[in-house]
Amino acid sequence: MAVRLLKSKPRLRRYTDLAAVIHILQTRSLTLLDPEKWDDGNDRVTLAEYKKRRQLKSLLAMCFAECAETYHHWKVFAPGMSGICIEFAKEPLVAAFDQIDGVRQQAVEYRMTSIRNLGPTWKVEELPFLKRAPYQPEEEYRVIYCSADDEIKALDVNINLNWIQRIVLSPWMPTSLQDSVRTALRRLDGCNGVPVQSTALISSEAWKRRVEGAV
Repeated sequence: MAVRLLKSKPRLRRYTDLAAVIHILQTRSLTLLDPEKWDDGNDRVTLAEYKKRRQLKSLLAMCFAECAETYHHWKVFAPGMSGICIEFAKEPLVAAFDQIDGVRQQAVEYRMTSIRNLGPTWKVEELPFLKRAPYQPEEEYRVIYCSADDEIKALDVNINLNWIQRIVLSPWMPTSLQDSVRTALRRLDGCNGVPVQSTALISSEAWKRRVEGAV
């Protein structure tokens, strides 16, 4: 098993939607999928090239954020009122991925590129964990699964619900719906103790009080 030095960031945040969170809670698993439909065309090309160079039959992936919540993460990865952020304790989740043959995981490295000056040649083994520098604010942590023998479209990784630090509801979810969603999630088997919270990202009472108190 790989030995890993963890950063001083104890949580991994997965931005997704309500349907996916229900699946995670009910099955107690995270599902790595084929990245062929990812929005970032550079990412798709990079992973496809790695798959071709390594003659893989399967390459699956899942992404997390290591930074605190941002408007960008919500708007891009969990848009609309059904968006959800599920926060995991990093250490046990990383350990669970490490137990699976064929899995690699690490923080993404962001690099500058220029048509005039491409810089040093990149190594094939680096490719799954490289992105263009403009994406650096995402602070992405990526998990990939590779197989040269089996062609699969999904891989379920078992998790413990105790690893969930909290579930955060979309900043665009109407207040009138939040209590019903909290109740529904907590009624799932084993989920009664999982914290389900709202976010003040786009409507902060503390911010409003500071504005009103300006002199």
